[in-house]
Amino acid sequence: MISVLTVNFQSSADLAGLAESLRGHAGEEEVELIIANNSVDDAIDLCSDGRLTVKVVASANIGFAAGINLAFRQARGESLLVANPDLRVVAGTLDTAAAFLKAHTDIGVALPLLRYPGGEVQPSARRFYTWPVVLYARSPLRALKIRPAFFRDYLCEGLDTSRPSDVDWGLGGAMFLRRSDVDESGIFDERFFLYFEDVDLCYRTWARGRRVVYCPEIACIHAHRRHSGNPMSRAGWHHFLSFLRFVSKYRGLPRRPVGR
Repeated sequence: MISVLTVNFQSSADLAGLAESLRGHAGEEEVELIIANNSVDDAIDLCSDGRLTVKVVASANIGFAAGINLAFRQARGESLLVANPDLRVVAGTLDTAAAFLKAHTDIGVALPLLRYPGGEVQPSARRFYTWPVVLYARSPLRALKIRPAFFRDYLCEGLDTSRPSDVDWGLGGAMFLRRSDVDESGIFDERFFLYFEDVDLCYRTWARGRRVVYCPEIACIHAHRRHSGNPMSRAGWHHFLSFLRFVSKYRGLPRRPVGR
């Protein structure tokens, strides 16, 4: 079984599309969709059927990381997919991911190739943050689309999309992992309300001797909107607070552990 874990926060319309894609491309695996509903006023009208089991877990607005952990505690599958509501799987996604994890026992997190709805490849793999990257990301130069070499390196530009590659981390909108790699505290560190929980998970994965791999043969569609792009928005503020928590947790900006 594959357990798909997601969080609803005023995104029930997106969830309907995610559920439909799971029904249409379940493949050989039994699939369950578990939704932590952080929006008590946003009704989720999704039902289980022979192709997809749906379970909704009510909660307060506890954040993305805590919501995923809440959904995980209800999961039955050995293979897990952490998914944003705006993610869509395509033919072969789930079967390929399950087979990939079974064949590569040293991999802790498998990151799929993401495409925008129009078909363009979405840059979703990353290197760990450096201070030049942090400063540039919030500078006016980024709005002018001037990209220095260190920022292109951070975005893993030029990454070979024809074969799997080790990467530092990737967007938490789509992550495959196995239950046996998750400890009792859950998948994510709940100190991160929104953002940086994915960076933290990948760093912890590398630190315990497991690999984080970008796997282009696993493909998904992701309508990534980058709400945190505006630093004055609510999402931008959460991104900044999570960055401070990340720096505080690791007393700086950690690099991939030596030898990993």
